[in-house]
Amino acid sequence: MSESQQQRLERLQRLKLQAQQLIANQDPAQEPVPLSPEIARLLEDLRIYQVELELQNEELRRAQQEAETARARYQCLFEQMPLPALVLDAAGQVEHCNAGATDLLGPRAAYTHGDNRLSDRLARADRGRLHSALRNLTVEQPQVLERLQLADRQVESQARTMDGHLIQLDRDFHIDRKALLLLVDREAEIARERAQRFFSSILDGSDNPICATGTGGEFLVANRAMLRFLGRSTEEVLGQQRERFVPLRDAALHSEADLRVLETGEPVMLEERISGSPEGELELVTHKFPLRNAEGRIYGVGGISTDVTELKHQQGQARLSESVFLMASEAIIVTDPETRIVRVNPAFTAQSGFSEESVLGHLASFLKSGWQDEVAYQAMWEALERDGRWAGELRNRAADGRDYAVWSSISAIYDDRGRVARYMSIQTDLSALQAAQSQVQRLALFDSLTGLPNRALFEDRIRHLLAHAERHGEAFAVIFTDLDHFKEINDTLGHAVGDELLRQAAARLRSSVRGEDTVARMGGDEFVVLLPTADHAAALLVAEKMLQTLSQALVLDAVPEYLPTASAGIAVYPADGSDIEQLLRHADIAMYRAKQAGRNRVVVFDAQMAAENARIFAIQTDLASALLHGEFRVHFQPKFNLSTGRMVGAEALVRWQRPGLGLVSPADFIPVAEKSGLVVEIDRWVLNESLRQVGLWQRQGIWHAGWRVAVNQSARDLRDPSMLREVEAALQLNGVVAGALELEITESALLEHTDEVVRRLAELSALGVTLAIDDFGTNYSSLSYLSKLPVQVIKIDMSFVRNMLLNPSDRVLVETIITMAHNLGHQLVAEGVEDPAQRDQLLALGCEVGQGGLFGWAVNAEEFARQHFQQAAA
Repeated sequence: MSESQQQRLERLQRLKLQAQQLIANQDPAQEPVPLSPEIARLLEDLRIYQVELELQNEELRRAQQEAETARARYQCLFEQMPLPALVLDAAGQVEHCNAGATDLLGPRAAYTHGDNRLSDRLARADRGRLHSALRNLTVEQPQVLERLQLADRQVESQARTMDGHLIQLDRDFHIDRKALLLLVDREAEIARERAQRFFSSILDGSDNPICATGTGGEFLVANRAMLRFLGRSTEEVLGQQRERFVPLRDAALHSEADLRVLETGEPVMLEERISGSPEGELELVTHKFPLRNAEGRIYGVGGISTDVTELKHQQGQARLSESVFLMASEAIIVTDPETRIVRVNPAFTAQSGFSEESVLGHLASFLKSGWQDEVAYQAMWEALERDGRWAGELRNRAADGRDYAVWSSISAIYDDRGRVARYMSIQTDLSALQAAQSQVQRLALFDSLTGLPNRALFEDRIRHLLAHAERHGEAFAVIFTDLDHFKEINDTLGHAVGDELLRQAAARLRSSVRGEDTVARMGGDEFVVLLPTADHAAALLVAEKMLQTLSQALVLDAVPEYLPTASAGIAVYPADGSDIEQLLRHADIAMYRAKQAGRNRVVVFDAQMAAENARIFAIQTDLASALLHGEFRVHFQPKFNLSTGRMVGAEALVRWQRPGLGLVSPADFIPVAEKSGLVVEIDRWVLNESLRQVGLWQRQGIWHAGWRVAVNQSARDLRDPSMLREVEAALQLNGVVAGALELEITESALLEHTDEVVRRLAELSALGVTLAIDDFGTNYSSLSYLSKLPVQVIKIDMSFVRNMLLNPSDRVLVETIITMAHNLGHQLVAEGVEDPAQRDQLLALGCEVGQGGLFGWAVNAEEFARQHFQQAAA
């Protein structure tokens, strides 16, 4: 009802009272006094408002009835609400509660009467929160309090803790500072949340990737390990297909396994190798299983993966370690802390002869051979206790009773508490090593081919013998011996035959001396014999016996009866040398003299030999300097046709313009040059210089076509692979045709006619160069080689020509040579023709060409041109 209606009602009531007083004061006998217009109007208004009031009263009654009905409904609803409900005043006093609250909090009398307030039932920490909510409650915004807890004290036996309940202060009941409290029991929800958090913590705390996928392959759950494995966040993964995060091959593998689980309802195991993970390549074992709802229907697939990368690596390492253990060539013994054997490897069985079954459980000390004393073992245990390791040589006893040496490395293996858990010994068998060391020592001191002492051992023995001889004033001898023609054996029959010859020669030399004597091989075919307490005479007897024993026939491959010979030289301390170097050098000089004297003989050193050797050494030194400083000269000696008397060419002969000594004959330095190897350089220089001079004479028109210049070549030249190329180059450089060159090779050099030498001679002959055998007849074996060599000219040695008029044998020999050469199609050149009778005799025997003093001596190029070219022109 509005304020104006209330005022109007009050005014109408006053007007009604006034009207009633006027009516009361009027005399009933009197006629009614007419009402004034104002009163009449008021009375009319009064009747109208009375009717309105009656209507309003009727509405009020209906409203009250409806309110009562609503209150009854509210009370019914309040009582029947599924949630416990309370009505509180502003002070927190409980005015009403429903049956749910009674069931929850106990009989309502305990908190709906007196000074009892709900807040008194709450824990101290929650009371202020309730009063604050009551004080701040507005119509517009309800207040919600979570997890209020009743105090532990109990009002009645039915009271119980309200932990986990939610209290809502409802705004619709905020009338006259009243509030409706709804108590929502969240224990089950909180329990579920706790369980979810618990299981989430378990899942996220696991290092194994765990996930669940739906029937369509979308992610339903993924723990932190799975998210870390995928390198994505929860929001990026949940609800997405795995193809977005893993390689297609791996996704297909998982999808196939999921389909098998969904179809069969049985779990499966899956092994996979994952590449491209943030953690690198991984090896996983995944257990997949079906997820079922309350009705048992499968709604997804769960998967728990175990990273077995490290396990696989450890297993691989274990397998590798086991393989190393089993395949190791060294014996390995593992014992417990008391040294009882717990394991051995196959190498131990091979090394010791004991099987693993026979040694398990036994103390490792059963292997002791007794070679080491207890002091050595005590030192070993002290090192193990101090350092945890020891290494050294031990001598074990094998199953067959033999002793064998090992190098043992023992290590202590500790457990987590630092106590010895095992001992491991790795033993290397030193038998082979010691044998190898003995072999190395033997190789260092003995010749591997003959078994004789080598140079090192010989020098050691002679050093001791020299010291002994110096102290006691005794003499001792050194015999230096060298096999004759050994190089020919190697070149013709091969090195294998040469080695067999050396072995048999060594055995014969050793058998021909005393036990205290030393026979050593110095290298190649050189042997040295050391004779204690021997003078020159005694040494000579031993040397002659050696050569006699050595010269007995022996069987070599392709030579059923070979008669070896040797040359020997003797030097005696102190007469022939006061130190090792002198003695060996002087014995070598004496041996070389034996070679020069014809081989197969013994020569005793004397001082003259040393002087000669010094002279040869000086020549050798000066020869090297002569090549550098251009001290060689070429002289030419003419060759004449014996029947016509005309010159047909010349021989180029080298001379040495030695400073201070004048011209030196080739006989004085060519042998030295051949021994030192300088003869090749000298021959090359003579060839080029001779062709240069002939080329000059050709250009001057004084060297006739058909003439030949003869140049001497050594056997070493023929063995040089570049010889043919150098001859061609020299001819081309000097403009001389090959037919103008004649190469003379000594007969002794051709005795070493290896396949290479024969091939070189054939190449020179094919080039057009004439080949001649020089000094023919001076070697007994020349005739057997003559038919095999591609030569065109034979030169009769001057020794036969000089004596052919005085010695009939030499005449017969010259005649035989000429006849044989003609029969083989060769030309003849006689050397050393010095008088007309020799010339006439040679001409009568059929010799075509001669050279010697009768026709002209060897002179330099200028003198040769002056003497012979004018005569030739005439």
